[in-house]
Amino acid sequence: MKLYSRPLSPYSSIVLALAYIKNVPLKLMAPPPGFPIPEAFRAISPLNRIPVLITGSGETIVESVVIAEYLEERFPEPALLPKDTKDRALVRMFARITDLDVLAPTMKLFELYFVPQRNEAEIKAQFARLHHGLAAIEARMAHGPFALGDDISFADAWLTPTRFVFNNFRTTMGRPDLLDAYPKFDAYEQIALQHPALSRVWGEMTDGLKIFLSELEMGAA
Repeated sequence: MKLYSRPLSPYSSIVLALAYIKNVPLKLMAPPPGFPIPEAFRAISPLNRIPVLITGSGETIVESVVIAEYLEERFPEPALLPKDTKDRALVRMFARITDLDVLAPTMKLFELYFVPQRNEAEIKAQFARLHHGLAAIEARMAHGPFALGDDISFADAWLTPTRFVFNNFRTTMGRPDLLDAYPKFDAYEQIALQHPALSRVWGEMTDGLKIFLSELEMGAA
């Protein structure tokens, strides 16, 4: 199988976290360079975004949540969703809140910050959405050893790249105290760094960030 991804893409990193936990054999492929991704990539990804999984039989699967469900069914061990129906729903809910109400507004705020004329009303609205999302996952998080307690799950795959993004996000936004009200979410960095698969994702994103910042500096020179 092939996975089109980029090291700094949190959505790609969600899939990679699942793949590393499950030891899924993947050949990593890079989309064409550039941001946004060049239109030619639509020949591979109809939505022109990553991640994109190409199965062994040649099927194209897009959207991180769909790829995650595919990998869970295709490679059931170790299971990253509980056996109990209610517990599976709670894990999926946590992952979706992290995706839609924490990661999505964070990525939108990066976009809003780097435009010539900032829309302060929209920035305020996205920060409000972000704080609601952070409060929701903070209330549901355990104190370890994993995001939701004793077992690693989808929640950890979503939380690891999301939490990574916040180190640079706080600096960029000039809000070093952003996570003070969310101590469990803030402390999750240490949980991720102690697990081989999750720390691998964290390290790859760290390398990707270094390359991105270097290219940013070269472009500004």
